[in-house]
Amino acid sequence: MASQQGTITITGFVATEPLRIGREESNPVCTFRLASTRGYFHVRRNQWEERATTWMTVKAYKTLAANVLQSIHKGQPVVVSGVLETEEWTDRNGDHQSAVIIEASCIGHHLGLGVSSFTRKKASIALPSERHHKDAHPDVHKVVSIATNQTPIQASGRKKNYRPFESQPTNVSATATQSLQHA
Repeated sequence: MASQQGTITITGFVATEPLRIGREESNPVCTFRLASTRGYFHVRRNQWEERATTWMTVKAYKTLAANVLQSIHKGQPVVVSGVLETEEWTDRNGDHQSAVIIEASCIGHHLGLGVSSFTRKKASIALPSERHHKDAHPDVHKVVSIATNQTPIQASGRKKNYRPFESQPTNVSATATQSLQHA
């Protein structure tokens, strides 16, 4: 993980319908506005009060973006986790503009405010390409072979006498191995 990343998790309501941006044939990118209003209990007034609403733009990429476009809609309560980014551009008048956005790594419905249904999409596992074999950690081949039900030799495309697991200990936990075998 890179140092000095501004990671954030925020809850709020989807304020605009998620919108796909970019060309249709490219990897999906979507964006929506999020409204987050903090509440607090005012002891003297004996009631809940709200602070000013914080408005954020959320962007998602690739698989997350495709899933958001199918699952998240305006008005729904969500939890968003990601990295703070600053976008900069020049407007029509030539003035420099900037905005802080959340580049999302995870988005889901806020289950404290309602119920949701989940449908898992079949994940495709990309096998390491031949140019990465020299640098890949031996455990990568073991995880790939478990997930694809191939022998390590078939998964890695190596010669039959290649045995990466005999000389090095594996760090794959039993739980991870079981969940990969059942996937």
